[in-house]
Amino acid sequence: MAIDLKNLAKESIRWQLMLSLLLPLLGLEAVSATVAYNLAVNFANEAYDRELVNTADSVGARLRRTESGIWVDLPPAAQAILHYNKKEKVYYQVLQEDGTRISGDAIIPGPALHLEAEQPILRYGVLNQKPIRIARIRVTVPNDPEERTVLVQVAETLNSRSMLAQQILLSIVIPQIALICLGAGAVWLGVARSLNPLKRLTELLAQRSPDDLTQVSETLAPVEVRPLVRALNDLLSRLKVDIESQKRFVANSAHQFRTPLAALRTYIYCAKRLPSDQEMNSILDKIDLSTERMSHLSKKLLALAKAEPANRFFSQQEFDLNDLASEVTAAFTALAARKNISLSFAGSDGPAIIKGDMDNLRELAANLVENAVVYAPNSGKVSVSIHAGDAVELRVVDNGPGIPVAEREHVFERFYRGTGVRESGSGLGLAIVRDIALAHEASVSIEEPLIGGGVSVRVLFKGRSAERS
Repeated sequence: MAIDLKNLAKESIRWQLMLSLLLPLLGLEAVSATVAYNLAVNFANEAYDRELVNTADSVGARLRRTESGIWVDLPPAAQAILHYNKKEKVYYQVLQEDGTRISGDAIIPGPALHLEAEQPILRYGVLNQKPIRIARIRVTVPNDPEERTVLVQVAETLNSRSMLAQQILLSIVIPQIALICLGAGAVWLGVARSLNPLKRLTELLAQRSPDDLTQVSETLAPVEVRPLVRALNDLLSRLKVDIESQKRFVANSAHQFRTPLAALRTYIYCAKRLPSDQEMNSILDKIDLSTERMSHLSKKLLALAKAEPANRFFSQQEFDLNDLASEVTAAFTALAARKNISLSFAGSDGPAIIKGDMDNLRELAANLVENAVVYAPNSGKVSVSIHAGDAVELRVVDNGPGIPVAEREHVFERFYRGTGVRESGSGLGLAIVRDIALAHEASVSIEEPLIGGGVSVRVLFKGRSAERS
């Protein structure tokens, strides 16, 4: 799988630093290797060229002048000297000043330029489709009365030069690659060590409770990250102000809702005690019922506002869910008695310790029990039970009309009322249950009761043993 380095560098500070350091290093390595290689090859070529010129001088020293002409006296020992390197093939050639061959190998390419040059001439050529290096010198024939000069050419193949060039290249590149790899490892570890303060800062923030909006100490972060910490602290300060404002709004709204509704119900109560007027009492009964529904709705709306994410910064404490569920169940015995409903509570065998806000969790349990009692038929059954183990379970079961499978996800939506529902309600009860459960990292599910119809609502909390594991 191909790695998208561009996107990876955008997402990771470590990779961004690695690329910003390693890419220039790789570029410098390529440039330095090229320069060093060229210099080394040039030095090596100079040495080989000197040896080639010396060989040409040796051939020139063996020139002889006779009545029949100029010839080269090369005994076997001298020829062995020419072939001192078994990896190379060496050729020689003696030419007149105009380039006409006198003796030697005819296959060497003849000179075309600078025939009159006194200094040695070195050039590259091709022999048998292989590159060669050719050295040409001007030599005065020994013991020649006329002191005539000739051109001596010596050529050799480039096998040794190529092998030396490869060795030089490997000797330069391999150590540099090893150094870059070691440098990359050092940079990787150094960057990781440099990012440790950020990691510790992240861990400290992750360990904070939801209601902890205290300032983050700038000493926990490197100097370069402190502007970010200051911006985070500024955000926490503004968030704290907003949450406090929301809490005050919720508290004031509760008072503003309840006061006029309570006064209105008082006036209705007093009006009913006036001299009997059947039509007036009927109207007052309807006003009373509507007022009661408004009061019930206002309580649900306020409970929902408290359960919303912006208000989840509640104080938490450990307590036994058995006690809270038993208290809530007892509060609805009068409502259950009016419908002749059997309302029961079964606690766990041992303590069911959970951590959370008791007021919010009391609201959660009250909504579940109230829904069960309201929707259960007359002479029906409602059971509330607690089970404690690795997790703590609150289960409320009724034998009412039940909830169709297709609607079970929708009943947690605000103001949603299922098809065929006749009982009055706000459509907020299960929405409140879901929000409070989410705020406590709990799960809510609707299941079929094991026996009979109705609804079984299950809320699963993290217990003390689950938290430790």
